[in-house]
Amino acid sequence: MNRIERLRSAARVGSLGLTMLAGAFGCAHDERAAEPPATAASMPGGAGASMAGAATDAASQAAAGGGLYGQFCAKCHGDAGQGTEGAPPVVGAEALPLDPRPTQKYRKNQFHTAKDVFDFVGANMPPKGPKPTMDQYLDILAFDLKANGIDLTGKPALTPDNLSSIVIHP
Repeated sequence: MNRIERLRSAARVGSLGLTMLAGAFGCAHDERAAEPPATAASMPGGAGASMAGAATDAASQAAAGGGLYGQFCAKCHGDAGQGTEGAPPVVGAEALPLDPRPTQKYRKNQFHTAKDVFDFVGANMPPKGPKPTMDQYLDILAFDLKANGIDLTGKPALTPDNLSSIVIHP
């Protein structure tokens, strides 16, 4: 079973829903991050970056995000998104807590929406090595949502401007 199939399988096994939005965008291992969280404006490309060349719908983003998850996230979060000793799961009931975990050094904010997660991850993940572009972060987020049972069929592409409409914890 390849990496993407294992991630999808793990998503089917766990409880599904928006409350399990991926921890890839809410990593507990941020205590290794170099700086406190910032906003999407500080990410490569920034919040006002051109979306030219980006996917035009969320399902296309999710398809592209699978390979990007393998490239940027699987090393820490596991091939199936199950989490590892140093990083939380990105699939399942424990994937995205509202409050920062006690072991987290830099995450101080709650995750109410996908935008909160996106801003934190864009500023801190991965803690070492090359960082995804803003469009790649969005693709990974779409992939993660889909892996957690969120139907993205027919939905517009995720953008920094529409992520606030995805409520994780009211």
